[in-house]
Amino acid sequence: MIQAVGEDMTETSWACSCCGGIHYGEPFSFAADYPDTFANMSADQREARAIITSDQCIIDQDQFYIRGCFEIPIRNTEQAFVYGAWVRVYEDAFDEIEDFWEIEGREKRIGPYKGRLVNELKIYPETLNLRLEVRIQKVGARPLFVSEDSHHRLTIDQLFGITRKQAEEYSCQLMRVIQR
Repeated sequence: MIQAVGEDMTETSWACSCCGGIHYGEPFSFAADYPDTFANMSADQREARAIITSDQCIIDQDQFYIRGCFEIPIRNTEQAFVYGAWVRVYEDAFDEIEDFWEIEGREKRIGPYKGRLVNELKIYPETLNLRLEVRIQKVGARPLFVSEDSHHRLTIDQLFGITRKQAEEYSCQLMRVIQR
């Protein structure tokens, strides 16, 4: 399940090219609630096999996941389109990230790490298991994910940015998924 994050109804409005409606604010931040692996488990399986917090998940004591985000610059603005997601990392990387979670300056002391995306991003095709780099940010900020597949559209968008119109279209597509 994905959700819009921080939508502010008091700001600007825009006409949606997907649904024809008027949307308020700039909902350019969306997030997956869980790793897809966890989301696809039954409640009984989750209880027996998984431990999850808002930023970490362990399944079967051998699958380690952390939550972070992709930032896609919106050209000619100071804004970014942000997509929160989960990645699978090696146990030693997971442990080190956890050990430094509240340590000031952690972004200079640990990482980057290799990971694999475990969410299917609805606006990008074939993202499940996408290779990426996990970059640790300052305390209070989730890790930043950077796609490593030079031919994938997500990588290209991260490098070169998207237009405001593209960001609005992505938002519309994701809001349609949320409303189902």
